[in-house]
Amino acid sequence: MTTAMNSCIRALSRRCCVVLLLFSVPAGANDCRLSLSQSQIELGALRPGGLSLLPGQSELFLGARRLSLSIACSRPTSMMLRFDGPAAGPQAFRFDRQGRFTVGLSNARLDGQPVTLAAAQGPAEAAASRLMVPGQSLVVLARDLPAKGQFFSAQVEIDTHLPVSAIRVHDETPVEGRGRFELLSGE
Repeated sequence: MTTAMNSCIRALSRRCCVVLLLFSVPAGANDCRLSLSQSQIELGALRPGGLSLLPGQSELFLGARRLSLSIACSRPTSMMLRFDGPAAGPQAFRFDRQGRFTVGLSNARLDGQPVTLAAAQGPAEAAASRLMVPGQSLVVLARDLPAKGQFFSAQVEIDTHLPVSAIRVHDETPVEGRGRFELLSGE
C-alpha cells in the first residue's frame, strides 16, 4: 500500500478516500522512455456530511486533473499510444470497486510541432484532442499520415466520477483506480 494511501486511511473514519494510480510501461524495444509528470493522483477524502448533493443526483464529479506525458526516443519512431486499465463501459476506465474515470490527450506535439491523434482501429478521424478508450490505441499523425519523431509530449486530462453510494460507508473505505500508458511502435 502506498504512503499516501496509508496516511489517508489513518485520518478520520466514515469517509471514502479516492486515489488514482497511473503507470508508464518502459518501451525498451523502441529505445524510448515514456514518463508522466505524476504517477499518483490523490483525489482526496469524501465525507458524507461535507457534500452538497442535489435531489436525485446519482454521481459525483470529482473534478479534472491535468498532468504531462512525454516520450523520448533515441531515433525517429512511429508512435501509437494506449492506456490500459479495467473498462467501465466503452469510453471509461473503472475504479476497483465503483466509479469511473476518463483519460484524454490534448496539445500533442512531436519534435516541437503540433500533431493530431486518431484511433488506430477504425476510421482515422484525426483530432487535436482525443479520449483514450479501453481496448483502443491512438496513432500520432502529421498531415493525416502516421508520423515519426523522437520527442512526443501531450497534456493528459483525467476526469473522475463516483456514484453517490460510494460515500455511504461505515468505515474508512479506499477507492482506487489503476491504469498504465503504453507506447506501441508502428515501425
